[in-house]
Amino acid sequence: MSWLGQPLVAPLSAGGLSFTYYVIAFILALLVLGAGLGVWWVRTDAGDQPVDSERLLNAFEEPVAVLDPSDDVLLANVPFRMIFGSEVEGDAAETVFEGHSDLVTAVADKEEITTELQNEGDTRTYQLRLYPIGAQPRPPRKWVVVLHDVTEHETRQRELEAENEQLEQFASLISHDLRNPLDVAIGRTNAIREMAEDPDLDAHLARTQDAHKRMQQIITDVLTLARGDQDVGELEAVPLETAAMDAWSHVDTNGATVSVETQLVIEANEQRLVRVLENLFRNAVEHGPDDVSIVVGSLDGEAGFFVADDGPGIDPTDRNAIFEAGYTAGDEGTGLGLAIVSGIAEAHGWTVSVTDSADGGARFEFTGVETAPDGRTAKTAE
Repeated sequence: MSWLGQPLVAPLSAGGLSFTYYVIAFILALLVLGAGLGVWWVRTDAGDQPVDSERLLNAFEEPVAVLDPSDDVLLANVPFRMIFGSEVEGDAAETVFEGHSDLVTAVADKEEITTELQNEGDTRTYQLRLYPIGAQPRPPRKWVVVLHDVTEHETRQRELEAENEQLEQFASLISHDLRNPLDVAIGRTNAIREMAEDPDLDAHLARTQDAHKRMQQIITDVLTLARGDQDVGELEAVPLETAAMDAWSHVDTNGATVSVETQLVIEANEQRLVRVLENLFRNAVEHGPDDVSIVVGSLDGEAGFFVADDGPGIDPTDRNAIFEAGYTAGDEGTGLGLAIVSGIAEAHGWTVSVTDSADGGARFEFTGVETAPDGRTAKTAE
């Protein structure tokens, strides 16, 4: 090789090496020396300095211990010692956790459990978790045992469960105690109206019947909210048209009409879906004109459905509040119907929102809806 006609490396002379070769040899020697110094520095300044493992573990406020492959305790921090004793290094986990068979089993099986332990005279709830040291598969391996204090969370969870149970019992009791006399009142009112010949008396009785119906709806809605809609159970393939027609049969429709413009089949709890549609239909009938028109259809471009009407619509300033329990725009509704719709939608994992319909009314849209698989769609739709 050459550079502009000159040799890149001077050729060897008969009597010895050229100056260029001495320079190259000197550079290689410096590189070797530098590498050696680097290795020496790593070993002396970093590699030979032991990591202060005990200080590292004590940085954790929760009880932490390290087990060897035989499940013997290698290290433990202060919070761990406060619960299980100060001298635990070298002891088997079975010995350290003596009297806590659930912990012994969890460590042996490398499982996560929740248990109660005494800590400075106070009973606390801990969640035990084990984390392997090193990437799998590399058995045998060491394990880090961490006890997460979940006392406050568990206490609050138990309180909520107790409150929900009491609320459901109260709602059921009130429902039962109210429905019996209400049924008697409805029956007597119907009987009197059949015998009444006075038009004014008949008008008063008709208003009384309307009040009875509203009371029945309030009782049903309160009971539904009290029991909650968080668990929809097992889902099934439900044709939206079938659910809509079922819901429509439960509504006092007056002169209103409904049309279903979709063949959509979705994964849902059929009874809860019918309740959603029933409440939306009733909302449209109660707040719209006598001949209000309601449409049920599929969303364009995404999985979901809508319920729209040509009534007066919902003021944009009220759209964030309509799904709250107790909100009502008039005297007809209970203020609970749309809250129930929102709860059932959330339990399914859906999102419900409201906007304007093409005719200026209200349009409720449900997104995040799963459609049924093709096989189940055909079978169910038949």
